[in-house]
Parts: sequence; C-alpha cells; structure tokens
Amino acid sequence: MSGIREVPEGLVAWERISAHSHITGLGLEGLKAKFIGDGMVGQTEAREAAGIITRLIKEGKFAGRAILMAGPPGTGKTAIAVAIAKELGKDVPFVPIAASEVYSAEMKKTEFLTQALRKSIGVRIHEMRKIYEGVVKELSIQKEPHPYNPYMQVPTGAVMKLATKDESKKLTMDQSFAMQIVQQGIETGDIVQIDADGGRITKLGKSRQSIEERKVDLTAVEVIDIPSGPVMKEKEFIYTLTLHQLDVMNSRSGGSIFSLLFSSGGREIDAEVRKEVDNAVREMVQSKKAEIIPGVAFIDECSMLDVESFAFLNRALEQDLCPIIIFAT
Repeated sequence: MSGIREVPEGLVAWERISAHSHITGLGLEGLKAKFIGDGMVGQTEAREAAGIITRLIKEGKFAGRAILMAGPPGTGKTAIAVAIAKELGKDVPFVPIAASEVYSAEMKKTEFLTQALRKSIGVRIHEMRKIYEGVVKELSIQKEPHPYNPYMQVPTGAVMKLATKDESKKLTMDQSFAMQIVQQGIETGDIVQIDADGGRITKLGKSRQSIEERKVDLTAVEVIDIPSGPVMKEKEFIYTLTLHQLDVMNSRSGGSIFSLLFSSGGREIDAEVRKEVDNAVREMVQSKKAEIIPGVAFIDECSMLDVESFAFLNRALEQDLCPIIIFAT
C-alpha cells in the first residue's frame, strides 16, 4: 500500500506528554526566568539551571549526556524535561518512560532501554524526488468487472492530463494510482501532486480558475493558484524519523523509508539490523543527505532501576549515537 504511516507509540507515553503539550520552552529572557512564560509557571531557579544546561548542550560544551533531577511528585520535573527538549530545537524527540515500565515490558530490560534510547534519536532526511504537479485538465479512468463480482466495476488504470501555466503533460497510470484517484475523489480542476518514486498522488486543493468558472462563493476545499514552471520537477522532501522507526522498517522484509507499517509493539529487534541502520545513517550523514538530531530520554522513578540497567545506560552514554538522558527521582 502506498503512503507513509507513523509507527504508533505506547498510550502511556502519549498520556504523559499530552499533559505538558502546552509547554513551548523554558520561558527565559537570556538566562533569567520569567515567572510565567512558554507554558511554565514558577520553579524559576530550576528553569534557569535548565537554561544553562541547554546553552551548554547547544554550544557543545556539556560534559557528558546525563542530567539528574530530584524533587517531590508534581513539582515540574517532567515539565522542565519537556521544556529542555523544546529549547533544543524543532523535531527534537522527547521520550518519557518510568523505570517501572522496564520490568513490566514483555522483553529484556536492555532491549526496552535500547528501544527507548533509539526513539530519542532523530534523523532528519533530505531527499530530492521526482514530482509531477499541476491542475487536472483531463481525466479518464479505465474500469473492468471485479473478478469475483461481475456487477461491480474496479479501476484498472487512468490517463490524466496535468498542466501548469507554462506546460502540460499527459500521464498514463497503473491501478495503484487509479485507486488513489477514486478514493480521493480527484476530478478536473483539482491541483494534485504525484510522487512518481513513492507511488503516491495527493490532492492539494481546487484551482482558483475552476472555482471562478463555477461561480462558487463558498467552498470547503483549499483554493490554490495554478503552479508555474514545468509539470515534472525535482523537489526536496525533508522529513524526520527516529532510529527506532528505521530499525522497525528494516527488521521487516521489504521495509523502506517510505512504507512505515503499524507496529504491534513488544517485538525485539536483532542487533545486526541496528548495525545496518547505523551504518546507513552514517553514510547519509557523510554524504550530507541527513543529519542527526539527538533528543531527550526522560527516565522517571530512576531509583527503581537495578545495577544491570544502570550499567547498560552508562555504557550507552559512551556511544556516538546517544541522546541526552534526564534521570528523575
């Protein structure tokens, strides 16, 4: 199936993040905390200390990758951790876990921690792709009887004429594209974008000219001007995945960056798969096709971790690919 789907994360993590979704930063002016700012209220001394840490991380002067926060429940430890991630920049992953989850998961402790750390490391990928974009001038969909129900017609292909202000092209499409055209209700006058490499067609909206010809005063679809230039063009796509998402995709046969499938969860990933992913990411970084985004892994109730877990995390902190780990207790 064409398209990109997100790998779903656990409901517990979603609940913990959603409680702090209003936080956009530490609420600082320079290194001085405002009493109310960026969704944060109070705890000015702690926020100012977090601001110093954030500046050190950004400047590459932070000695180590671990932070320990201590305080009673409800004093804002998670909120400050979220704010640190927000201050570090756009698309910085933030993964909160509780130490008790390490023991309740249906996998090894080290595997659970490995997945949590790799969810905290993002990869921003830059890719040039071949795109067809324009307004639909003509559209013809070929249909034939369904093999199991001759009374029902199914699309088998399509012919579409796309046009910009400067050029027009007639494109023939297979059944996969024809199905997407029918599902999205694409018709003449619509402006579409076709990703030839990814096998996807996207309806962007309705052309302004089409709306004016129909003399419609109100419309629920987005009205877009007809694009200029050639119909076929090279366009840069920028998207961010985590190392864990890449692990999941490559652990499945036929997995690719453009076909994220829903994960059932609780599955251990082979070390060889992770090694291949790390090598592929390093090659992309060296060729300037990607950049690493170290995120924040927040481990609450860290006093519940045992010696084995701490030894594993200590070793992980020495690796090249490692997020900022915030321990809270």
